[in-house]
Amino acid sequence: MVKFFTRFVRTLGLFFIISFSFFSVFTNSFINDVDNNTILGKVLEYTSFLENRFYDLRMKASLDPKFKSKEIILVKIDDYSLQNIGTWPIPRTVHAQMIDKLKTFGAKVVLLDVMFPEKAPVCGPSSPDTELATAFKNFQADGNSKAFLSYTFDNGFEEPMSELPPVMYDYILDSKQSSNIGMIPKHISRLNFPIQELLDSGVGVSHIAMVEDLDGIFRQYQLVANVDTLYFGSLGLSAYESYTKKPVQLNIKSDATGEIVINEKTLGINSRGETKVRFVGGTEQFDDISLFDLISAKDNDEKVKALIKDKIVFVGSIATGAHDLRPTALDAKMPGVYVHMNVAHMLLHQHFFQSINDSIKYSVIFLLVGITLLLIIQHFSNATLDLFSTIFFIAITYYADTKYFLPSGYELKLFYCYFCYIGCYSWSTFLNFSEANKEKKQIKGTFARYVAPTIVDEMLKDPDKLKVGGQKMDITCLFSDVRDFTSISEQLTATELAQSLNRYMGAMTDIVFDTQGTLDKYIGDAIVAFWGAPLPLENHAQHAVEGAIKMMELLPSINAEFKSQGRPEFKIGIGLNSGECSLGNMGSDRIFSYTALGDNMNLGARLESLCKHYGVHINISEYTYARLDHTKIKTRPIDKVKVKGKTTPVMIYEVLHGEHPFMKDLAALEQYKNAYELFVAKRFQEANDILAELLVKYNDDKPCRRVQTLCQKYLENPALAETDHDVTTMTEK
Repeated sequence: MVKFFTRFVRTLGLFFIISFSFFSVFTNSFINDVDNNTILGKVLEYTSFLENRFYDLRMKASLDPKFKSKEIILVKIDDYSLQNIGTWPIPRTVHAQMIDKLKTFGAKVVLLDVMFPEKAPVCGPSSPDTELATAFKNFQADGNSKAFLSYTFDNGFEEPMSELPPVMYDYILDSKQSSNIGMIPKHISRLNFPIQELLDSGVGVSHIAMVEDLDGIFRQYQLVANVDTLYFGSLGLSAYESYTKKPVQLNIKSDATGEIVINEKTLGINSRGETKVRFVGGTEQFDDISLFDLISAKDNDEKVKALIKDKIVFVGSIATGAHDLRPTALDAKMPGVYVHMNVAHMLLHQHFFQSINDSIKYSVIFLLVGITLLLIIQHFSNATLDLFSTIFFIAITYYADTKYFLPSGYELKLFYCYFCYIGCYSWSTFLNFSEANKEKKQIKGTFARYVAPTIVDEMLKDPDKLKVGGQKMDITCLFSDVRDFTSISEQLTATELAQSLNRYMGAMTDIVFDTQGTLDKYIGDAIVAFWGAPLPLENHAQHAVEGAIKMMELLPSINAEFKSQGRPEFKIGIGLNSGECSLGNMGSDRIFSYTALGDNMNLGARLESLCKHYGVHINISEYTYARLDHTKIKTRPIDKVKVKGKTTPVMIYEVLHGEHPFMKDLAALEQYKNAYELFVAKRFQEANDILAELLVKYNDDKPCRRVQTLCQKYLENPALAETDHDVTTMTEK
C-alpha cells in the first residue's frame, strides 16, 4: 500500500509538471490573442513572463553585432540637435529644411515618427505649415519619392473621428476577408491626426500604434489596423510598400486573424493586426545622422549623400526628454522609431518568424523526446546519471536552438522544456530523498529493535563509525537462555514457537533498552546484551542487574499468557559479569555487527550456563557484585568456581528477585549467608545444622542442599577439605 501510494504521488507529480509544460507551450504561443482580464489571461500572464524574458535574452545574444542595414537610416532628433536648435518642439521651418536636405541628398522614402496635429503659430510673413507643406510637395514632385506622416488611434479616453478623412482612402490595404468577421476595430484619434494643410501636400499617412505585451515589453507591432472594416498600414509597412512599389495582399481568416503576403511568403498577424517583431538590432545596426548635422550639411556633402541617397529615412526622436523610449526585447529604453525601422527591415528581407504552429511543433518535439528519455534514465535510479542527463539535455537543446532554430526564426519555448526537465528531475530527486529519509527512519526503527537506539543514532550521524574496528571499554554483560528450549520447540508448531519466542524476546529486549542497555545479539533462544557501551554509563553494573531482576519479575506474566494459550512456560537463567571488553563493529567491511568480545564476555556466558547447575535464576560474578548498591539489591553467595579454560576461581553470587522465596523471608536469607560463611571457615557441623533447618522450610532450594551435601561430605572425610574445599572446578562449559 505504501509503495502504491508513493508511486501514485510520483506519477501524479510528473503528470502535473509535464501537462503544465505542454499546456504552457501552446498557450504562451497565443497569449496576445487572449483577453488578459479573464482568468485564463491572468494565468497566461504569469506563466509567460519568464518564458518571454528567457527568449528575449536568447534572441539578443544571437544578434550579429557587425550587421548594418543598407536600406534604412535614421534622422535623429537628439539632445545635440535640441541644444543647437534651441526650441522644443522642433519648429516646422526646421522640418521643412530637413525635407529639403533629404530631397537634395536623394532620399527615396521619408517617414516622420513625428505628429503635426495642430497649426503652427504664425510669427512672420509666411506660415511654418505652408513652408513644410511646400517642402513635402517638392520632395514628392518627381513621383519617385514619398513622405509619410503619423497618426494614432484613440485609447478609449479621447474623442475619435466620426468619419474617415478622405486622404485615408488612398492608403487602404488590398484585403480579402473570408467572412464578415474582422479584426478588432480601432478608431482614429482626432487629437493626433495631421492638419489638413500638410495632408494637401500629397503626403501619405500611417499609424504608429503599438501595444505592449502583458509583461510590459513591446514585442508585437500593429502592422495593420481595422477602421470601419477598412484596413490601413503602419509606418513600417508603408516604408516597405513605398520603397518597393509593391502593395501587400492582406488575407483575413474566419477567426479574425490574418496574414500578409510578400513575395509569396506569408507573415501571420493576430486579431489585433499585430505581428511579432524579429529584431535585427538597435542603434548599432542602423546608420543615423543628427537632425542639426543634416540641416547644417552643405548640399555637395558627398558623405551625407552616400548616407542618404536612395534610402528609407525615418525621422524620430531619441532625446532623453522626448518620452518616446520603450522597453523592448533588446533594450529597456529603446526609442520607438527603432521598432518601425526593424519592422521595415523585416518586411524588406522577409526576415519573418516561422509560423507559430511550426515553432510549437518543434517545441513539443524537444519537450516530448527530452522528457521521455529523462524518465527512462530516471528508471535506473542513479542520482548522478539523472543529474548529468538533465544537464546534457538542457545543453544540447540550447545548442540546437542557438545554432539553427533561432537563426531560422523559430520561437522555441525552451523555458517550458527546461521547466519540465528540471521539474521532473527535482520532483523525482525530492521523492527519492524523501524515500531515503523514510527508509533511514525505517532502518533506524528496525535496527533499533536489535541494537540500542544510541548506536543507531551514532551510525546515522557519523557513517565513518560503520567500519570494522573496536575499542576497550568497561562494561557489564548479560547472557540469558531459555531452559530446555529443545523440548519446548517439540511441543509447538513453527508459528506458535515463533510467536512465543517473539513475545518473550520482545519483552526482555524492551527491558534492556529501558535500563539503558545495548542489545548485542540473539543466539537462538539466548539473549546477549551489555551496559556501558557505546556510550559510557555510570553504575552500569547496577543498571544491568536491575534489568536482570525486571526480566525475572516479568517472566511470570508472560508465562501466564503462554499457559492460557496452552503453550509450555519458559524458564530462564541469567548470567552477568563486569570488566573490560573490546567493543565495536566486528566482521568484514561489507557485513558486520556491533558487538563485544573478550574474556569477560566469555565469563558472563559461563555464569549463565551455571545457573542450571546451581539451581539459580540470576548468577553474577564477584566483579559485578563488588559494584552493586547492596541496599537496593539482595544477593547471596553461591560458590567459588574455576570455569573451564580458567585456573583462577571466581566467586559467584545469586541475585534475588521479587519472586524469590528468600526475598519474602529475609531472616532465612541471613541464615543461609551465615551458614555459607561457616562452611568457608570449615565449621561444617554448624553450617550443616543451619542448612538442615532451612531445608525443612525450603526443601527445593538447591544452593542450600549443595552446601549441606558438601558439609556432610567433609564431616565424613575431613581430609578432603584440606585444600580448596570451597572451590568447584568445572569440566564443561
